[in-house]
Amino acid sequence: MSSVPSEGFVREALDRHDPACYLRSIPERPTAELPYDPASIPEGVPLMLDTTAYIDKAARRLPLSIDRLVAVRRVIHSAVALGELAISIGLLDPTDPRTPGTVGTIHDILGGIPLGKAVSPSPAAHIEAGLVAGILARTQQLNRPRKGLTPEQDCCQKGLRRKLLNDALLFLSAAEQGACLVSANRTDLDRLLRFWPDAHVLLYQPLASPVPA
Repeated sequence: MSSVPSEGFVREALDRHDPACYLRSIPERPTAELPYDPASIPEGVPLMLDTTAYIDKAARRLPLSIDRLVAVRRVIHSAVALGELAISIGLLDPTDPRTPGTVGTIHDILGGIPLGKAVSPSPAAHIEAGLVAGILARTQQLNRPRKGLTPEQDCCQKGLRRKLLNDALLFLSAAEQGACLVSANRTDLDRLLRFWPDAHVLLYQPLASPVPA
């Protein structure tokens, strides 16, 4: 990311991602055009897992080729993903009999990550991620005026915008570290790659059934 003063960086970001150039929703590309091949990731490039990749790994639902790659590459942990994991502990219904097992899994994931080695997006990444998330929210009609929405619709719209921001922050967190972001989030990562086409991303389809232990 740029080290210029914030005013100059904002101008640079606007030059790279001019909102006026994005007036319609960005269409999804065919699977064949997306980065699903682990062999395409250059040697020595570390990995960064998105939130669902941690869960899929713990549930043994990562494709074998992805799981093998994670086992042999250095994994950089993003504070964005760790926060998204942690929020589930508070969100889950304590009275639901399934909750203890899920919380235990998340606890084990978070407990196995040295917090001193986790990284956070820079202030510059927050600015650029916010700009791009705003463009994506607008072009996906997530900018409807509150007065025309029910409270439920307004809450949903805000939640989807926040999700776009977190996706962009995680994407740029990986980019700042020179890491490849591993994710099953095909739709949002496809769109984010239009803004940063040189970033390393590895997509996967979670397995329908867990790999036997």
